[in-house]
Amino acid sequence: MNWTQAFSIVGTTLFSVGAASAILFALSSWLGKVWASRILEKERRELDIYKETILSVRNDKVVTYRAALDVVSNILAALDAHESGRVKPENAGKIFDQFNDNRLRVYGYLAMLAPQPVMDAQDELMDYVLQITGGSAEYNWETVREKAIKFINEVRKDIGIDKKPISYNGEL
Repeated sequence: MNWTQAFSIVGTTLFSVGAASAILFALSSWLGKVWASRILEKERRELDIYKETILSVRNDKVVTYRAALDVVSNILAALDAHESGRVKPENAGKIFDQFNDNRLRVYGYLAMLAPQPVMDAQDELMDYVLQITGGSAEYNWETVREKAIKFINEVRKDIGIDKKPISYNGEL
């Protein structure tokens, strides 16, 4: 074997190994991209499901909190009307029965979604309203307002509107 044949064999071998390496590199690169896109798509689907779940829970909370605030505002308006003498005594019982029915329903709704600080603030407000309607506490607008704002602030924290509490800055 002469030097030309030896160089030819070595050159052919190197070319074959280089070509095979290039083909393997291209295939592995392509396969890596396919796997990466499949993994990314799976992660994207899981993230979308998670996002939809979080948004659904948040929306449920907003709806439930609105219902709770409607019940609270109705009974506070009725208490205010009663204290100012605008509600006849025979209508007061009907208003209380309606409030009590709604209060129990809202408690169930809140218990499914609300964290304990929201429940505690709601309990404190409802207990005070029940004490007023039961005659064991005097109606005091400032106390009612304070307890209602505390409840609203806990709701705001839970749904992420704002972590800073609101306060009443009026004169009444």
